[in-house]
Amino acid sequence: MTINRREFLKRATALGLSASSAMALLEACGGATSTSSNGVTTVNLYHTIPAATETFWKQTLLPPFEKQNPGMKLVTYQLGVEDPKVIRTKIKAGGDTAPDMAWLDSQETGTYVEAGLLPDVDGWLNSHPTIKQNIFPSLITLSSYKGKVSTLPWMTNNTAMQINLDAFKAAGVPIPSQDPTKTWTWDQFAEACKLISQKAGMKGFLMNNGGNGWDSWLFSAWLGTNGGTFMDASGNPVFNNAAGAETMTFLQSLVKNGYTAYSAPGMGYDPSGWYSGKAAIMANGPWNFPDLSKFKTFKFTVVPYPVNKQPATNYGGDQLFIFNNSQQKVNYSFDYAQYMLSDDFQVQFNIESGNLPVTQSATNNAAYQAHLKQYPFLYGWVNGVPYGVSRSSLPQGVDAGLAFGAKAWDPIILQAANVQQSLANAASAVSALKQS
Repeated sequence: MTINRREFLKRATALGLSASSAMALLEACGGATSTSSNGVTTVNLYHTIPAATETFWKQTLLPPFEKQNPGMKLVTYQLGVEDPKVIRTKIKAGGDTAPDMAWLDSQETGTYVEAGLLPDVDGWLNSHPTIKQNIFPSLITLSSYKGKVSTLPWMTNNTAMQINLDAFKAAGVPIPSQDPTKTWTWDQFAEACKLISQKAGMKGFLMNNGGNGWDSWLFSAWLGTNGGTFMDASGNPVFNNAAGAETMTFLQSLVKNGYTAYSAPGMGYDPSGWYSGKAAIMANGPWNFPDLSKFKTFKFTVVPYPVNKQPATNYGGDQLFIFNNSQQKVNYSFDYAQYMLSDDFQVQFNIESGNLPVTQSATNNAAYQAHLKQYPFLYGWVNGVPYGVSRSSLPQGVDAGLAFGAKAWDPIILQAANVQQSLANAASAVSALKQS
């Protein structure tokens, strides 16, 4: 494998590697230590798969793959907490345990592309058109950076509205459709929150209350239902336009009218306030499936975000990042990617984890459809997959979300601040990230 040392060092140092660490990684990329004396190539895969799913993955899903690829030894590393800085540290350290593949948030894509550390995923996918056509088109967009596919979706998820059916019945509120094209409107959502707050002995909506990018992520879904976008492809903020102002004004009105309860500070993702009956509606995701599948305190279902102009939700989930180490390792990593995108893997992994398949065939698979019929609340998330709004893959994307939370969400939702001024402040902060 031929590597231009000067260009590699330039890109690696842009990622934050020291010159010595970059040189060490460069040597590793040359493939000098990629194959053991018995001719087996070691490929390191770093992940943060939850413990129960990890056991299933290792004991059930990996053995068939390993049997089909006897020349590859897949070594897995559990990181525990999904912190992108950990992978960067492992890359800097280099050596025999350097990452060859990793399970990472799509927002990391631009950083690694700009550093030149990813292989030609776009070319590989184009050479496998059946695989590419099977992935939901919106997830191809999520996996892309500047028009080229750079990572591959491992699984996906999104948020939708978990609703307390007992509270809806007590308040005389109709149950919205799980079809995103036929579901409730913003006005109907506000009316539901009002009636529940008046008649059901709890607040209508559990409003998220700060939380490390959670607020901006949920806001992107609300904004999407109003036809808006958080940032453009160049990193310019566009959430401060008319669609953004209307969206934040609507959300602020729910608070001002007394229809909401707050989640615990910094824990907007925590469903405990919904479980305990503090509020009848909350936005959350299918990763809570292990608890929801056993929940009996009250009847519930999951429905889409209310629509103002178009259906929308927000994309989560994790991507497979393949690192541009030796060609042999890259080839084996693509073999794993191909297995990961097969129906066998997608159906079994996502039934076990509670996340959602990334391919159309796996979603339509008889075993997965039987799973949905057994747990019909899952349709609230599954039906939203084609309408997902992608997070920005630009290097400043994470910081942009944090800036929005601090400058716009918290002042508007928690402090009743002026919507237009707060959005303008957040836009200035995001624009500064682009210039830095």
